[in-house]
Amino acid sequence: MASEREHTVVDTSSMAPRHGRLRRHSGVAHVFRWLGLGLSVVLVALAGVVGVSVLRLSTGISTVDLGSDVPPAQAGFAPYEGGFTILLVGSDQRTGQGAEFGESSYGEGMLNDVTMLLHVSDDHQQARVVSFPRDLIVDFPACEDPETGVTQPAVTGIQFNQALGRGGLSCVAEVVSDMTGMDVPYAAMITFQGVISMSTAVGGVPVCFAGPIDDPWTGLEIPEAGTFELEGQQALQFLRSRHGVGDGSDLARISSQQVFLSSLVRTLQSDAVLTDFTRLYAISQVAIENMTLSSGLGNVGTMVSMARVLADIPLETMQFVLYPNYLSGNRVYPLEEEAEELMRRIRLDLPIELGEDSLGVGSTDESPTATPGATESPAATESPLPTETPGATPTPTATDGLEGVVGQDAAQQSCVVPYGS
Repeated sequence: MASEREHTVVDTSSMAPRHGRLRRHSGVAHVFRWLGLGLSVVLVALAGVVGVSVLRLSTGISTVDLGSDVPPAQAGFAPYEGGFTILLVGSDQRTGQGAEFGESSYGEGMLNDVTMLLHVSDDHQQARVVSFPRDLIVDFPACEDPETGVTQPAVTGIQFNQALGRGGLSCVAEVVSDMTGMDVPYAAMITFQGVISMSTAVGGVPVCFAGPIDDPWTGLEIPEAGTFELEGQQALQFLRSRHGVGDGSDLARISSQQVFLSSLVRTLQSDAVLTDFTRLYAISQVAIENMTLSSGLGNVGTMVSMARVLADIPLETMQFVLYPNYLSGNRVYPLEEEAEELMRRIRLDLPIELGEDSLGVGSTDESPTATPGATESPAATESPLPTETPGATPTPTATDGLEGVVGQDAAQQSCVVPYGS
């Protein structure tokens, strides 16, 4: 059992970058919460690439090798043949991102602080997005970085978000493949500035808050319960907010991100974004400038074919779930049996039942009552940030067998829970 072993762990919980100001948009219909750092961004980016293809903007895409065979390119504009799996990574890399993001405690190193695995079934009738806690303690296989040729040896008891710094995007793919038993032929990565630019290009997504949020770490201020529209810097502040939601843990942040993802998918489908070439053009331009794609995803035809599939998946069969885990001390470890069963069902495209109480500690299905008459939210001040307490205890996940898997589907209209609620 993982908790009985000695582990060498680098604690990254004390990272405390600086952030910009928050501006609230009035309106009762929309809130945008951009997925922790890069997840729904890629769902949108996949759609955005349709614009790249249609407008014949096929150059300038940054790609990297995953160290394995590149899948055959999809031709034309037909939907992707069969199922597909994409690794989605949000990096905390600050180099070249602007002084407002501060410096990483890892210097020039990179951490995969947001990691998700998207799998679409063979019949295109369901999709699952699995979120992996950044603090999860796992064993790493040997990783060879195809860009540098450097191989990092296999190690045990390592914090999951160190994979990107050890061997690039290909190492993250290797670790995820080893944990899930799934091939990872495609991957995409986005940074802070990419999240800001992408959220602006999308135009905002409706997200519900169950109460006010005041997070001095990110500068996020939500003055009251209700639905808000966030974009640009605001979107990034929200996605990075951990101390503002649930119990202040990374796992609470993941469940609040799932609220956003569900809302994003509903918005993409209801607003017909995937067929609006003007909006797709803007999104695709941002994707080209701010995203790094694996070699297979760098093919425009392949991305177009994937976007065609994502546009038609029923909301109730698009699920966002947390990788099963448990708490030991202040560390998060995989719940091995539950995780294996979850991933087995995903690999085989079998049903996954999410109960009414499946939402995580950062989300709720209770509709808030907004305070009437509110207009402009006060801007976040540029005061120095408090010192974060090292070794903060993550939130245990309610995983009582497969039925207890934490998550929600895209049709479920949930709300973000403020810290301490």
